[in-house]
Amino acid sequence: MSTRTLKRRLAEKELTFRNQVQLIQQKSAQDLLTNSSLSVAEIAFQTGFSEQSAFNRAFKRWTKLSPLEYRKSK
Repeated sequence: MSTRTLKRRLAEKELTFRNQVQLIQQKSAQDLLTNSSLSVAEIAFQTGFSEQSAFNRAFKRWTKLSPLEYRKSK
């Protein structure tokens, strides 16, 4: 599928590629924090973040909790 076709199909559903990537990152991070003993730094790397600080900011934006607070609450 071409890039243009993908963008058009997502737009038809009022979605963007970036939003879909972020949704997958969020779900993956939440799953890893809940179901693994990986460090936050390892989870940040596995979910596509180059720095743990960027992951922490994104995770807090998604859930209103830090990754460690989220892990403790589960």
